[in-house]
Amino acid sequence: MVEIAPFRGLTYNRSEIQQHGGLLVAPPYDVLNDAEREDCLNLNPHNILHLDLGPRDEGDQDKYAWHQRSADLLKQWMDEGVLERLDKPAIFHIETTCRNPLKGGSIVRHGFVCLMKLEDFIEDPENSQVRPHEKTFSSHKEERLSLMKHTKANLSQVFGFFPDEDRSALKLMTAAAKAKEPDMDIKDYRGFQHRVWIDEREESNQALVSCLSVRKVYIADGHHRYETALNYRRWLKETMGDKAPASADYVMMYLCPMSDPGLVILPTHRLLNQERFSKDEMLQRLSAYFKISGKCFTEENEPIIRDRFLWKMKKQKDCLGVYMSGRPTYYTLKLTDAGRADAALSGEPKELAALDTVILSNLIFKEALGLTEEDLDNPDIISYVSNLGKALEMIREGQHSAAFLLNPATVEDILRVTEKGYIMPRKSTFFYPKVTTGLVLNLID
Repeated sequence: MVEIAPFRGLTYNRSEIQQHGGLLVAPPYDVLNDAEREDCLNLNPHNILHLDLGPRDEGDQDKYAWHQRSADLLKQWMDEGVLERLDKPAIFHIETTCRNPLKGGSIVRHGFVCLMKLEDFIEDPENSQVRPHEKTFSSHKEERLSLMKHTKANLSQVFGFFPDEDRSALKLMTAAAKAKEPDMDIKDYRGFQHRVWIDEREESNQALVSCLSVRKVYIADGHHRYETALNYRRWLKETMGDKAPASADYVMMYLCPMSDPGLVILPTHRLLNQERFSKDEMLQRLSAYFKISGKCFTEENEPIIRDRFLWKMKKQKDCLGVYMSGRPTYYTLKLTDAGRADAALSGEPKELAALDTVILSNLIFKEALGLTEEDLDNPDIISYVSNLGKALEMIREGQHSAAFLLNPATVEDILRVTEKGYIMPRKSTFFYPKVTTGLVLNLID
């Protein structure tokens, strides 16, 4: 049984929202590079990133020294009234509007923020109604746990989706939004529009609690944050015993019906940072598993050749793309029967073996190029980027040796894998738009 609950959220005060609005919020901390992080910190002295990914000082003796500054700043903002806590528990209904990066036009996604009782899908995966779909990086969980210990708060949400075939949840969400004007209506620096309705009505919220109790929740983004919440609860019980706050049994979630047309999944492309083999030797190694087709381009016809290349990737099953630095050629890799039968894939369950990310990790990186599991976790060897144009640009500029381009996974792919209790490789999906940080926070007290 999934157990959600309204909560006394912490939000920016009305004056801050009216005067500064979108300058206060930010994308999730883990999708920002150093330059983007600095840009967000410079937007406003009260931008949420000052808490969630604060600035480092030259004199810091510890890599997490900024966590204490974050905790002190959170208390300061609450004391000064920059952040205010609701008097009554509420559910926060959010409508996000942004540009569709795949088709153009606009995306409108509907979701709501609530608390959800933690279920340990690691220790009891068979009975958990909360399902993860990706592996995580241990270093990220260590850093987030330290931040939680200092701030005693959920500064950002875990993103989950749930089945809503009868649209009963969507009807309740729509009714809550129609009941009044939005409490927040802001546009952030990316041009994303966020409208938020704070619903404190007990009857309305209880209806949504009951509706979700018979659903499963699948984690889309924020696996690190969810597992960190489990670790934080475990740490509190070890250190405080019966005095541990009951609120530590819950984590702040953003939940969205999986049928919402604004729920978009982008691929996460892989950028290889080390050239272990010559380009021709790499292609020769890949030819043991794939039928390789290459199309050269010039500066003038590159857009046309690229569109044809991407269309070919999309239309063929088990087809990936490669673009190498210093070589004006787009290559498609079509998995052969011999490649599909290789031991690297034959040992995988069929639900996993069909995924582009598994084919890439097992056949290309490990088998053909000789990378280890540790190499795949090393950002000095493999980088990740979801923006196709950015990936191609970085290869053209020689920042990386090669880009391996993927088609996006689907919600159906995630369901097939998670329902069998399997886990996708890291960075198998990029849900878009990301859940914005700073619209509401949750104190654990």
